[in-house]
Amino acid sequence: MTLRPSHARWFEVITTAEDLTRTLETLAATGRIELETHSETYPEVGLQNLQARMQTFNQLARRYQPYWPSTDLRPATVAGKPSLVLDTALQRLLKWEQAALQLIQEIERLNSEQIELGLLHSFLNHLTDDKLELGLLAKTGTTTLATRLFALPTGSRIGQVPETLLLSRFDTGVHDFLLAVGIDSDLDSLGSELMACKAEIVKIPDSLQGTRRPAKKQVEQQQLENDLQLQQLQRQVGALSRPYQLHEALGDIYRLDWFLNNVSSLPVSRNFAWVTGWTSDPDGRQLNNALNTSRVNAVIHYPPAPQSLAAPQVMHNPWWAQPFELFASMLGTPAHDEVDPSRLLAFLVPLLFGYMFADVGQGLLLFVAGLLLRKRWPVLRILVANGFAAMLFGFVFGSVFGREDIIPALWLHPVTQPLPVLMVPLAGGVVIILTGLLLNAAGAFWRGQARQWLLTDAAVLVIYLSILASFFSPHAMTTALVALAWYFTGTLLVAGQSPGNALLPAAGMLVETVLQLLVNTVSFVRVGAFALAHGGLSMAFNIMADATGNLFASLLLLALGNLIVMALEGLVVTIQTTRLILFEFFIRFLKGSGRAFRPLTAPATEAGIRRMT
Repeated sequence: MTLRPSHARWFEVITTAEDLTRTLETLAATGRIELETHSETYPEVGLQNLQARMQTFNQLARRYQPYWPSTDLRPATVAGKPSLVLDTALQRLLKWEQAALQLIQEIERLNSEQIELGLLHSFLNHLTDDKLELGLLAKTGTTTLATRLFALPTGSRIGQVPETLLLSRFDTGVHDFLLAVGIDSDLDSLGSELMACKAEIVKIPDSLQGTRRPAKKQVEQQQLENDLQLQQLQRQVGALSRPYQLHEALGDIYRLDWFLNNVSSLPVSRNFAWVTGWTSDPDGRQLNNALNTSRVNAVIHYPPAPQSLAAPQVMHNPWWAQPFELFASMLGTPAHDEVDPSRLLAFLVPLLFGYMFADVGQGLLLFVAGLLLRKRWPVLRILVANGFAAMLFGFVFGSVFGREDIIPALWLHPVTQPLPVLMVPLAGGVVIILTGLLLNAAGAFWRGQARQWLLTDAAVLVIYLSILASFFSPHAMTTALVALAWYFTGTLLVAGQSPGNALLPAAGMLVETVLQLLVNTVSFVRVGAFALAHGGLSMAFNIMADATGNLFASLLLLALGNLIVMALEGLVVTIQTTRLILFEFFIRFLKGSGRAFRPLTAPATEAGIRRMT
């Protein structure tokens, strides 16, 4: 087991210009590469022409994307230069457009008609007059009068209306329908005013005959006929995907769009391209297997990294420690000469959380929530470990859903014996701080600063332990005095300056460091305090539940109390755990000065072309 991050490995791939896009896609699919262009010999591939061509596709997509296939998009397996691949795909789309345009226009006409028929059907549903001859609404009846039907958003207010108009309003809850009868000029004025209210004119077909019920059946019949015709037209449009190879064309364009968004430039000659960057694959086995499986024309090798480039750091943690990388990332990425604490945190974080949130039932709920949500939100895998620890400490404190009368405590009940509950975290804090100091020693050895650590920092560690030991034995202060002399002697040896210039700053630094260590140690008492707060809050709800005298009310109050405790205490305990890790533990050894490894994301394989606007 290693607690030290490693440098990402430099790789170089030589591939043909035709296989460039497929090679990048293959490497990105491993999740193990970060591109970094580094070439002083070869020109770079210009992507401006590709981006200009992509604008043509964007225009087509805005118009026709709803009619294109959205699944089973498969890039062509035949290699080709990106520009030629894009040109071929665009030609297929343009030819498809010529074949499908008339069908699409008819589909859009029928969809508009269906919307109007839907509004008309809603109007007929709410029409209360069963004797009105609907055919009269479609025809003027005279040379001067006309009828218009408007659909308005519900609750719309209408301003001044010409007195010569005859109006009838129907409220459907979704739309307000306004039936207006009058001369054309007045109806035009009314229509202009209603357009400001986002009103729509509902066209009444000339073929509409009879009273409300027969007219409603006519509308329903027309809707059915339109639906059948729409389905037939959509099948015809869908059938055009195969002869014009839209699945392959869209797959090629989608992959090229990914290429353009992730690669600004690459070294390229007339026939070959060079792909360079970093990989988190330590032995290169995954990258080699991926290229061999895809059968692209590419050769990969792993030369030493260019000295002018800073390598990103890779944390090689097992699956159970990976969720706890989150804590180190809050400060940055551990450098190669720093400790990656993730494996230690996999034990330390659950212990702190579980001690403060000790309850078998509530811990079980967190455990189950972590199991159910870990795939959707991987960071919530932390809940699995924290929930399990809360269950264990729940048995230690004898608490199940806040009740302490269901199972016996393996140790004690916090509220009844608070002093031991406060002292145990204090001792645990000493261990955690000592661990941080020792991890700082490991980093000093890796940085080649072992001599400085042994001469000064080691003496600070001994002084800290001696002060703590003095509470149990007064003779420990003798060791502290020896360590004090050790510290000042080491300071003179390290500084190489006159005593006056070196000792005074060193004394100030020593006082600050020791006081900080002691304050940080006392800070761990809060772990016990929050354990007491958790138990006290649960007890308060239990007392209220028992005082109701009603079983149903008691159970309801217990359920509500547990929800409040889990929400409130869960948030507070999470914050306190994070604070202790960052400011009492990490401050001893972690600076986060490394560069994070950011793998190139592969394009989606089973998704529709996203709208590119």
